Amino acid sequence: MNMNEKVILRQIIDQCDDSLRDVFLRRMDVAVRLTKLDDEGAAIFDEPRIDEVLRHVTYGLSPELNIRANSLWTSLMRMTRGRQYRHVITHVPELQLTHEKDLVDTDGVRDGIVLCPTEMARDVASALGMEVSPCYSIASTLESLLADKGDYGALIVNSFYDTDWLYTLIFRQPLYINSFIPLPDGRMLVLFSKKLFSDTSNSIISVAFAIKMDQQGHLSQTLATLAEAQMNLEYFRVKTQDIDDDDQQKINIVFAEFTGSLTSVASRTAFLQLERELPFFRVIGYRASY
Repeated sequence: MNMNEKVILRQIIDQCDDSLRDVFLRRMDVAVRLTKLDDEGAAIFDEPRIDEVLRHVTYGLSPELNIRANSLWTSLMRMTRGRQYRHVITHVPELQLTHEKDLVDTDGVRDGIVLCPTEMARDVASALGMEVSPCYSIASTLESLLADKGDYGALIVNSFYDTDWLYTLIFRQPLYINSFIPLPDGRMLVLFSKKLFSDTSNSIISVAFAIKMDQQGHLSQTLATLAEAQMNLEYFRVKTQDIDDDDQQKINIVFAEFTGSLTSVASRTAFLQLERELPFFRVIGYRASY
């Protein structure tokens, strides 16, 4: 291949990019216009329509190109819906996300009664300088907090990476991680409550969400939604959890932490999209980086 042919082929690719850009902008614009006709974006996520589009654009393609086209249009449709959800966030001021009913502003000064297991009470009281009410176990600490017998719960873990079991305990409960506090011996004190505090020093958002393991690229699409909201991944774990009392049904839950703002338009847009589209999504914490 000579240089002239390379130049011509690159020019063709440039023309394709220009055409794709124009079609991309047109698609985004039409999607927003469609959302304006909808009631708070209730019909943005339409799985039968998504399946129909994917069948149409991949029809007749080779197996390799079928996979690539599926990934491309899945991403394109997800981004288009993100644009629609952003319109909803910015034009429906009364809209409240699930976690926002528990969100309170704070200046960083907190008081109240802290519940914790008896064997941790001395270390918790020393670290927090707050009134501590001992409980006989971790389970009773959570139960007492849920019953409003205290303002906070506190547990001590060996390290930040020893928190999977704690996330597993709280992700389906109306509880939120408020702080990770390093102790002198290297362990971590985890403070949590029924409130989500919007402190100006907070920068770590904790979330839990379900993924469809049988759906190609489902995890990567979810992470891309958060990344496009300018949230950077700090921590990531996948756990298989029971979703019923008889242990017959299980689901894969991701516990992840991101740096970002809980209240920005971009973050709220991503949370709205994931709340409406995933089998399960919940913000489970907002705290300062330690």
